[in-house]
Amino acid sequence: MEVKEFFSKHTLGCLAGGFAIGLLVCGIGAGMMSFSGSPAFCGSCHAMKSEAATFAKSTHQKQDCVECHLPHDNMAIYMIEKGRTGMVDTYHAVLRDYPAHIKLSADGKKTVNSNCLRCHENTMANVHAAIGVDLDTGADCMKCHSRIAHGSNHLEGGIKVE
Repeated sequence: MEVKEFFSKHTLGCLAGGFAIGLLVCGIGAGMMSFSGSPAFCGSCHAMKSEAATFAKSTHQKQDCVECHLPHDNMAIYMIEKGRTGMVDTYHAVLRDYPAHIKLSADGKKTVNSNCLRCHENTMANVHAAIGVDLDTGADCMKCHSRIAHGSNHLEGGIKVE
């Protein structure tokens, strides 16, 4: 039986099978996307042990790492940045050249700051400073709150803010 003849006789079955395979692939992909942004996944790398330990004790512990560390402007930018940062992290993990104390890049600080403002927009309504207006902090959340999610060491666990 030729391929064309097979598909002619089993059109509905082939469509149903293709749909099922598509759903399975999408489900597995979505699960992998979700897990790869979780503290369990990010903390599995030796270089991130301290960050994972302090984050587990912080007030933000129920959030995924990607909530703060990836841009949420739109899905395309999110996916591109997730791929880029994942490749960079994998590169450094393979070479084992992460520094003893990981520092956030300038772009990373901008991303984290914009995510602080995104999540805490209601809180900012009660703050005397207008978002985007440079004051003594230059509208930089991390200037005063840099240790909220990670603290300064694995024993501290971040600043508790209730």
